[in-house]
Amino acid sequence: MFKFAFVFGIVAEWVRGPVLTSAEALAGASLRALMLMLLAWTILETGRLLLRAVMSLDDRAGS
Repeated sequence: MFKFAFVFGIVAEWVRGPVLTSAEALAGASLRALMLMLLAWTILETGRLLLRAVMSLDDRAGS
């Protein structure tokens, strides 16, 4: 999941971020990409955890 989150963070910053004109802008873009990556990683891992929890439930509801 980390590799997908990494790609998402980079692509999201590349598509939505402002044009880089200085070293400070590059640093800000790097931090925004990192934050987007961590957010995506959290969402993906939460989804995976919920899916595993649902799959572990018993199929027999009334027995």
